Amino acid sequence: MKKLLVYLDEERHEDLKELAHKRKTTMAALLRHALEHSFEDELDSVRGERRLAEAAADPEGSMSWEEYKATRAGKVRASA
Repeated sequence: MKKLLVYLDEERHEDLKELAHKRKTTMAALLRHALEHSFEDELDSVRGERRLAEAAADPEGSMSWEEYKATRAGKVRASA
């Protein structure tokens, strides 16, 4: 996990601290939760684009669409 420094005005900091206390959690956990839910789709997109770039850079670690379809077809027939 990486560290991120965030500046908040005093009132927002106190409000967040009180909310964390009421929910019996940390301010950091509240912010992580808010980020995940507020930007869920965008973060998924960024992660997907990164994975596609990694696969393109190292094609040995992945299979073609045709190979994937053939593998899935065999599994569907075997379980039917």
